[in-house]
Amino acid sequence: MNWDDIIIDASASDTGMRRQNNQDSHTAVRAANSEVWRRRGHLFMVADGMGAHAAGELASKMACDLIPHSYMKTKAGAPGEAIAKAFRDVSTQIHVRAAANRDFDGMGTTCSSLLLLPEGALVAHVGDSRVYRIRDHRIDQLSFDHSLVWELVRRNHLTPEQANVSIPKNVITRSLGPAEVEVDLEGPLAVKEGDVYLLCSDGLSGPVTDPEMGAFAGSFHPRDASRYLVHLANLRGGLDNITVVIVRIGPWVDPESGEIDQQDPDAKKGKASNGVPRSWKDRLLERFTGPKPLQPLAPEDEHRYRSADCTIGEELIEKLHQLVEDVRETAVSQAWSVDWHQLSEHRRKLAQGQESGNSWVVLREIGEMVALLGQAGRFHRKQVPI
Repeated sequence: MNWDDIIIDASASDTGMRRQNNQDSHTAVRAANSEVWRRRGHLFMVADGMGAHAAGELASKMACDLIPHSYMKTKAGAPGEAIAKAFRDVSTQIHVRAAANRDFDGMGTTCSSLLLLPEGALVAHVGDSRVYRIRDHRIDQLSFDHSLVWELVRRNHLTPEQANVSIPKNVITRSLGPAEVEVDLEGPLAVKEGDVYLLCSDGLSGPVTDPEMGAFAGSFHPRDASRYLVHLANLRGGLDNITVVIVRIGPWVDPESGEIDQQDPDAKKGKASNGVPRSWKDRLLERFTGPKPLQPLAPEDEHRYRSADCTIGEELIEKLHQLVEDVRETAVSQAWSVDWHQLSEHRRKLAQGQESGNSWVVLREIGEMVALLGQAGRFHRKQVPI
């Protein structure tokens, strides 16, 4: 990758429909200048805390506050060494904090991070918060779940089908909080323009399938995709806190207008993702030769733990459309406070998209209805708790 490559990111986090407080945390730390970029790159992170009282909330916040600070200030060592050390140092600090206060007994957090570096993408993770990559209509899980289910399958004690039926999915085998912790590193991995990376807590990856995450994140601006996905998880129960961070490599081009999104002025003004103006030489060269290509590593050695097609197909559309219709009926019967005029307008546009065979428009309108109903559902639940 290059210092002046355009990178667009957005995030969303929600307590979900059942929890009173949000134990998830997330952060995005961009390199302040080209020198820091060459040495440490950009850092994106999601953490999912655990523990009674406010322990989990504190643990995840410590991870997202202290790991980037420790990583960025470390001058010696390769990025992989530096980020792993930052993870271990924070795990020790969480352990000390928990030992000093009885209320924080059992405090810990998962933590998954994405580093975008000159040599490619590097994933560091502990726990079951996930890092995905969407490329060419496929979604690949780049991180390994440190959970009892995944560990038993890896050791060939159970098949995936047996494990999913008989083993609780929320039992994790590794977290930040013990005095010592092993940090998994993946990469550096090849980066291509158009790649989309998605980091999330299990509050999203539990109720929302990989193909659904890939279809939304790969097809829409990160800001909209984040919004759609969080509300989709809530409409499916929202049993846990939900957090998602989406990072797109390259500018966003709206499929309908064919122009760069008006809400990304840096992309139109020839600025890099950090807001630094690109040189007149770069812009002049690009005008005649096209955008400067990313220079990824050879991808042969990368490991994808799971992979799925995330094309906007009929089966995916039908499944999501049926969910929207079912929730709409619930909203009518329970008298949710919904902007029915706006919902009707989205249904009209969806029908037009179906008639013209434009699956992108259909999915966009489903996403907007999911967001509209999700907001109404959260408001209704607050007024009439179950």
